[in-house]
Order: sequence, then structure tokens, then C-alpha cells
Amino acid sequence: MKPPAITADSAGPVIGSCQLGPGHDGRAEIVVELVFPNGARSQLSVGEAALGRALDAAGLSSAAELSGRPWTVLVAGLDFAGVDVK
Repeated sequence: MKPPAITADSAGPVIGSCQLGPGHDGRAEIVVELVFPNGARSQLSVGEAALGRALDAAGLSSAAELSGRPWTVLVAGLDFAGVDVK
């Protein structure tokens, strides 16, 4: 299946790319580049466990499949004690 086009719209930023990067605890993390509707770009780091939960929730098998998807797909991987983010 072809990934969605990497274009941001009025719904908000989309994931432009994902790369392996260093985490603050010495473990690898995924560095996600977000592309905003106005063309701005930003990066955020996503830990291994959070990435796994986000991929499972989205029905994806690898970080490479995140490109072009809304940034909100990552929210499912967040772990807020006592808060349901579904």
C-alpha cells in the first residue's frame, strides 16, 4: 500500500519523516519530523515503548509507515497515568 502524501492541511501537522536517534537515557528513540500547514517543521523524540503502542494502535508494522499520517497517530503511544487518550 502506498503511504499517504506528505502534505499538511488545516487539520494540523503531519509526520514528514522518522529517523533513529539517541535518547536521554542512552536508549534509541525515533526522531519524528512534523510538517505544519504553513510549511514550518519541528522535531520530537518518541521513545521505543511509546512508538510500539502508537504503531499497534494504528495497525502499522514499522515507523516508515508513519510518513504522511497526522501527528495525532502518535498520541495513542503516550502513557498518561489515569488518563484515557483514545
